[in-house]
Amino acid sequence: MTRLRPRSVATVLALTALPAVALPATAGAAASGSTTIELKGAAASALNAQKVRISAQKPARATASRIVLPVSGGTVAAGATLKHGGSVTFRSTVGGRARSARLTAWQTRIGTREVTVSAKLAGKRVTLFALTAPKRDVSLDAANRTATVDGGRARLTAAGAKALRTRLALRRLPAAPLGAVKVAAKLGPGTNRSTGTGNVPRPTNPTTPTTPTTPTPTAPAVCDGYSTGTVPAAAAPLARPTEGASNVASAPMVWYGRDSWMRYISSGLGANDGIQVSEGATLGAREKYPEGTESFPDPTRGPTLVYSATFAFDAANSWYQAAGSDSKGRLAYTGAVRFLWEAHGIDLTFKNPEIELNGASSRLVFTVTGAACSNLPAKRVDLFKLTVPAPTEAAPTFTYAPLAARITNAGATLFSNMYFESNAWGSIRNLVVTTG
Repeated sequence: MTRLRPRSVATVLALTALPAVALPATAGAAASGSTTIELKGAAASALNAQKVRISAQKPARATASRIVLPVSGGTVAAGATLKHGGSVTFRSTVGGRARSARLTAWQTRIGTREVTVSAKLAGKRVTLFALTAPKRDVSLDAANRTATVDGGRARLTAAGAKALRTRLALRRLPAAPLGAVKVAAKLGPGTNRSTGTGNVPRPTNPTTPTTPTTPTPTAPAVCDGYSTGTVPAAAAPLARPTEGASNVASAPMVWYGRDSWMRYISSGLGANDGIQVSEGATLGAREKYPEGTESFPDPTRGPTLVYSATFAFDAANSWYQAAGSDSKGRLAYTGAVRFLWEAHGIDLTFKNPEIELNGASSRLVFTVTGAACSNLPAKRVDLFKLTVPAPTEAAPTFTYAPLAARITNAGATLFSNMYFESNAWGSIRNLVVTTG
């Protein structure tokens, strides 16, 4: 059993999944997803003040600010029970005597009224955290065996506080709020086998470097469970109709990524970490996420960061066929957006987006290249499904309200199944098509 170097307990409690290239989303695959615990508030302050340290035993992992518990199996029906691999040990020294509390057999239970996280301590199961979340933020899909909780609050329970306080001989440890909550899991049919997971968002001290650089295949010393998945290539571009299609003079748009991904990738503290652009792409201004999210439903709240990019329009490879709500078209662009967090092995470049307007089959395609642990040869990937509203027509100009994007199966594979097919994933905004 390998132990990581003990760390201090710090920051927010959130249960979330890593978005990063790693594992293929094949039918019958093992369970995937992770529970990540980042402590904040009165309870964390009490632990820090009393110099409590934590370590993780594989496949669990610990960093300076979080605990990562991979999903190893479970069930999803009217409720869900998620099993987690690994164990976590809290340590203290009181009166010159070392004490420890080793927590094993971690579980997350999602019920109709609350979510709980428990573990075994000295052979007895203890409910450590109670989580509350609005119903709209809880999703259970028995058919696809997925479970998510996206947005909520957590609290260290009285039982959890007492168990840790007694075991570690602490002077005080309150039952207190612990912060935001996210849960994400996808269970393979009948599986109880753990899979590797990647690193975890740390939305603090964001940086957004803009100096373009070229992806390199240099991987960090440890990819922490990553493996290269098979990401399917996109189908051929939508063919231009022989009649009724027009050339496009311009089609400016702004692409917004999923806010949690943009916040995550902006959290790296390395010299080159963050979001970079090149080849004609331009980063948007720093702003609040304009649509609101599960975590920040009020668009005036949340962190001020760069969430968007624009691209140069490629008229030579574009066309448009006006037909109201049945309008079709292919709008091509050039430019590249690179997402880099070197210490976490993430190096993804999304290049040359293609918007295809085609009713229920509308999609957003990028040419994707991955380096480091995100290893992927350059290929066109059908990343996102688009919901396309009818345009406001004032020929030759056609103006679109935001086109909501949802991740595809290929996109879920690219992100190691840490986002699930049909999860919301940003939007296309300010799209105005001018023919001629």
